[in-house]
Amino acid sequence: MFSPAVLGQVFVDGIGLSAIYILIALGFTLLFGIMRVVNFAHGAFAMLGGYALYYLYGNLGLPYLVAAPAAALIVAFVALLLERIVYRFFYQRMFQSMIGLLGLDMAIMYIAVIVWNAEERSVPPSTDALLQLGSLVFPAQKLIIAGIAAIALLAFYVFTHYSRYGLAMRAAAQDVDIAEAQGVNSTAIYRLAFFIAIFMAALAGGFYAQTYALSPFVGEPQLMIAFIVVILGGMGSIPGVALGGLILGFANSFLGTFYGSAASIFVSFGAVILLLIFRPWGLLGAKEA
Repeated sequence: MFSPAVLGQVFVDGIGLSAIYILIALGFTLLFGIMRVVNFAHGAFAMLGGYALYYLYGNLGLPYLVAAPAAALIVAFVALLLERIVYRFFYQRMFQSMIGLLGLDMAIMYIAVIVWNAEERSVPPSTDALLQLGSLVFPAQKLIIAGIAAIALLAFYVFTHYSRYGLAMRAAAQDVDIAEAQGVNSTAIYRLAFFIAIFMAALAGGFYAQTYALSPFVGEPQLMIAFIVVILGGMGSIPGVALGGLILGFANSFLGTFYGSAASIFVSFGAVILLLIFRPWGLLGAKEA
């Protein structure tokens, strides 16, 4: 049962899942860390990313390496309209954002049902090629997804640590009043952080749709994934998101392979409950005074 070939497959699947989970959760924790917004509509934007990839790649036939980022960019640019008319009224208002953005999530989801109906669709894989490493055989698509996600995460790291606007985002996350006193335009920084967060959610949503299936309701499990990852790692902690995504991705791959999806879900939520009881600030989060 625990043969090297099967364990190797679990490892490869874990890499792919972890990449998707980290992308989904990173956008979620970015909005919370900078604007103190609990984005209950996060999964809806991931769902829209899946549909954008479905049309650009599945229908129009654009090259995959063009279609994947282009789909995420389209969703992020369209989302800027919602940033202007909805999100900006919830910045620094954590509890109000929970209720307001839950309503937005439901609205987007059921508009998607009206537009596309509830039928499940499948997004074609980026390639049908299989890779063989010894006795291990696995789809090349999993490594392509992990590679694109790794590039996106590396670009995000470089941006936040070495660019002027990235450093301004980090300053605003620490203390927006002090950042504004130093000349940071908080409105522009909020808009930029929102764009990046939605881009990553939509990119992950396209990968998720390829891995599982696409329907107007796929945003809900992705929202739950984001919650679990940020709770594991610590709300607002970007290193915590990376750690939480790796833990959840490899745990789901292992448990799902050997014990089924029900066991995977049970253990995931059980771990979250225990963590909230004994370490509510997460594995790498900061304990509040």
